[in-house]
Amino acid sequence: MRAPQFIKRMNPPEMIIFGFLSVILIGSIFLALPISDQNGQATSYLDSLFMAVSATCVTGLAVVNTADHWNNLGQVMILIMVEVGGLGFMSFLVLLLNMTGQHPSFKSKMLIRDAYNFTSFNGGVDLVKAIVKLSLSIQLIGAILLSLDFIPKFGWGKGIWFSVFHAVSAHSNAGFDLFKTSLFQFRDNPYVLFVMSILILSGSFGFIVWFDLLNWRRIGKVTLHSRMALTMTAILVIAGTILYSLLNIEKFDGHPLTYLAQNLFLSITPRSGGFTFVNYNATNYASLVLTMVLMFIGGTSGSTAGGVKTTTFGVLVLNILAIFSNRYKTIYHERQMPARTISRVYEIIFIYLAIIFSSSFILLITEELPNNNGIEYVFFEVISALATVGLSLGLTPDLSHIGKLVIMLLMFIGRIGIMTVIYAASRTAKLDENLIQYPEEEIVVG
Repeated sequence: MRAPQFIKRMNPPEMIIFGFLSVILIGSIFLALPISDQNGQATSYLDSLFMAVSATCVTGLAVVNTADHWNNLGQVMILIMVEVGGLGFMSFLVLLLNMTGQHPSFKSKMLIRDAYNFTSFNGGVDLVKAIVKLSLSIQLIGAILLSLDFIPKFGWGKGIWFSVFHAVSAHSNAGFDLFKTSLFQFRDNPYVLFVMSILILSGSFGFIVWFDLLNWRRIGKVTLHSRMALTMTAILVIAGTILYSLLNIEKFDGHPLTYLAQNLFLSITPRSGGFTFVNYNATNYASLVLTMVLMFIGGTSGSTAGGVKTTTFGVLVLNILAIFSNRYKTIYHERQMPARTISRVYEIIFIYLAIIFSSSFILLITEELPNNNGIEYVFFEVISALATVGLSLGLTPDLSHIGKLVIMLLMFIGRIGIMTVIYAASRTAKLDENLIQYPEEEIVVG
């Protein structure tokens, strides 16, 4: 079947946006139907659209409770959108082409490269197949491990369904749950917390990192990107665990393993996991700020996680250290960071901050804040949406129509990537600036 002409005219960023919008549209229609509702009633289309965006963009923010509102069909639909959104619709396109014996075109290979942040399109199809196999394998192992705890608690049918749903949701960094209150009932269960932490972490590594790790024995080394991603992930997880342990020391009940599992989980879940066992409204401001910082950083490029990404933050830190050392070059493991990479880091962080502040400003106008909450009530939600995390202080269920539209837009931008949006918006080809030389003149800054 030939693709319509308007699709053929799309560039890769536009096709990525179109693919995600198509999944969201189909999912929202299914969720709006009475057959997806527990009570057999049609759900408001705006609420259905919100849930479809949240699921496809693997965020987890919800205007209705997933366990209470949706029946089995609705929950399965959410799980499908989470899977498609996590793996990327391109994965399913590649699998479809493979099953039909077709070879992807040059444009399809470019689309695969852009969708997964590959540095080249050579071997991209094989890499996508490996990614799908790896992700499904991790989800299967996670489901089996969770079932060891869930089946004795909930019985065979519900236990297996809960295990599969939460393994997929955790690995995809979606944060959707069927327990009505996230993981509150497992706060003193180190086994479940450890398994969920590993699943969230595995999804936040990124496909390029996983590829390097799987081929490490054959190649004998990892790329600089993977080295940076793994180093920053380790630093953030360890530092986060230590800081949360110190901030929550008064809650230590004498069980070191449980306490370690709790604080390890608290360190990992803001990195786009979205599950929780604490009421963030009741936490101290230091813990709240730490959570927002971790949400802002997020996971690794090419993963299901959002945020500015660990590698972006790592390059930023290295560049700042170089500036303070009065050096003009940013060096990492005897490799110099290109100037365009440094520039891209500052562009991404500035745009992220601009979106956060402008969106928060709009919501501060349109939404009503509880008497006991300040502006952190809005900023937390905005960062959570843009970083596709799904943690909440309680604003999302009470959002106005405008508020829902703002949060949906933030989740969408956070999932497909800010630079993808910019490339799609700047479709018109510009004259190469390198062909035109302008006289230089300095402006005093700083």
